[in-house]
Amino acid sequence: MDDCLNNPNQATPDQKSGTVAQTSASTTAKPAQPTQAAQSTKPVESTKQVQGVKPVQPVQTVKAVLSPQSPQTSKPTQTGEVVPQVQVSKPGRPSQSSQPASPVQTATQGQTAATAKHENEMKATYWAKATPVQRELVLFVLLPTLLVFVYTAFLWSPMYVSETKFAVRSGTEQSYGVDIATQLLKTSNSSTQDAQVVEAYIRSPDIFEALDKDLKIIDHYSSSEWDWLSRLTSSPTLWDKQTFWNWVSKPIVNPDNGIVTYTVRAYDPAMAQAISQAVLKRSEALVNEMNERARKDTLALSEKEVEIAKDRVAKAQQALEEFRNQHRDLDPQATATGLQTIVFELEGERAKLRAEIEEAQSYMKASAPQLKNMQSRLAALEKQLASEKARLVNQEGKDALNSWVSGYETLMIESEFAKKQLTTAMTAMETARASLLSKTRYIVPIEQPTLPDESRYPNPWIFTICTFLGLLLLYGLIRLIVASVREHAGF
Repeated sequence: MDDCLNNPNQATPDQKSGTVAQTSASTTAKPAQPTQAAQSTKPVESTKQVQGVKPVQPVQTVKAVLSPQSPQTSKPTQTGEVVPQVQVSKPGRPSQSSQPASPVQTATQGQTAATAKHENEMKATYWAKATPVQRELVLFVLLPTLLVFVYTAFLWSPMYVSETKFAVRSGTEQSYGVDIATQLLKTSNSSTQDAQVVEAYIRSPDIFEALDKDLKIIDHYSSSEWDWLSRLTSSPTLWDKQTFWNWVSKPIVNPDNGIVTYTVRAYDPAMAQAISQAVLKRSEALVNEMNERARKDTLALSEKEVEIAKDRVAKAQQALEEFRNQHRDLDPQATATGLQTIVFELEGERAKLRAEIEEAQSYMKASAPQLKNMQSRLAALEKQLASEKARLVNQEGKDALNSWVSGYETLMIESEFAKKQLTTAMTAMETARASLLSKTRYIVPIEQPTLPDESRYPNPWIFTICTFLGLLLLYGLIRLIVASVREHAGF
C-alpha cells in the first residue's frame, strides 16, 4: 500500500482529468473485474482532454479489494479529488440489475420527469396566484360556456326547419286612404286582425292535438333516439305540450301587410314539411269556418228580424181590425173629415139665414108668417149644427170622433212602421243569402312549405356566444349588487 502511494509514475494534471472522466464512465457502465488483494491499480492515461475541467491536484491511487460482483463508482471529495467507491453486495442476495441502463436512456427519462414536474408546478402556481375574480370567471362563465358549446356541437340532436308564408285576405275589404293618422297610429285592417286570429290558433294546444291525431307528433318528438334535453317528455302534460309546441312552432305576423311567416322544427325533414303543410291546411279550415259561421250568423239574424217585423205587422193589423169593429167605422179619419165638412156647410147656411132674418125684420112685423118661418128654420139649423159638433168634438171625451181619430192615427203609424221594418229585414235577408255564394275570407299561400335539406338548429356558435354574454352580464350584475351591499354595510 505504501509502495502504491509512493509510486513515482504520477500522472500530470491533464492526464489525471482524462483518467477521472474515463474512470467515472467505466465504473457506471459496467461492473469492475475481480482482482487480487495484493494487486495495485495503475493510473490510466488518456489522450483526450475534457474541456471545462480545471486541473486538480495530483491524487494517489488506492487499492480496492473488490468482490466478484461489486461495481465500482467514483465520488468526488471535498477537495475535488475523485476517490473510487466500492459497492459490496451482500452474500446470498443477487444484484438489482445485471445490465444497467445506458446514459442516453437515463438522461431521457430524467428530462421527461423534469418536464412533467415543471408543468404540474406551473399549473398549481397559476391557480394559486389567480385572483378570486379570475377564479369566479373560470368557474361561473368560462366553464358553463364550454359545456354549452360541447353539448350543442356534439350531443344535441340536429333539427330541421320548414318554413311557409301565407296571408289572410277578404273579398269585401275596402281600401283605406293613406293619411298621417294611419301612418302614426298604425291602425290594423281586417286582414291583419284575421291573421292575428290565425296566429293565436296556431299557438293553441288545440291544433297540437289535431296534428297528433294525423301525424303522431308526440311519438316523434318524445322518441328516445333524440337527446334528453331537446326532446318532449314521454308522458307530457297539457302544459308540457303547449310549452314544447310554442318552442318548436313559431308563427309571426307582419303588422304592416298581414303576412304570416310560419316556421316549425322537427328531427326529420319530411316530418317538418308534413307539419307545416298540416298547419297551413288547418289554418285554411279555420278561416272557412269563420266565413261559414259569419254567414250563418248574418242569415240567422236577418231571418229573425224578418220574423219580428212580420209579428209586428200582424199585431198592428189586428189592432186596426179590432178598432174598426169596435167603433163600426172603417176609416174614422175620413169620417171626421166628412163631418167637419158638414159642420162647415151648416155654419155657412146659418150665417146666410141670419142675414135674411135681419133683412126681413127691417120691413116686416114680428108676427109676420114669413119671418116666423125663417126663425124656425134658423132654430132647426142651430140645433143640427150643435148636434154635429157634439159628434165631432165632445167635451167629456166619450164617443167623440176626435178621440177615435187619435187612436186610429196611432195604429196607422204603428202599421206603417212595421211594414217598413219588414221591408228592410227582407232586403237584408236577401243580401245575406247572396253573400253565401262568395267567400268573404280566404288564405293566399305565398310560399309553400319547404323541405329542408340541412340542419339549421341548433347553431353552436350562436348558443355559445349568447351563453357567454348572458353569463358575463349576470356575473357583472351580481358583482355590482354584492359590492353595493358591502359598501352600504360598511365591510
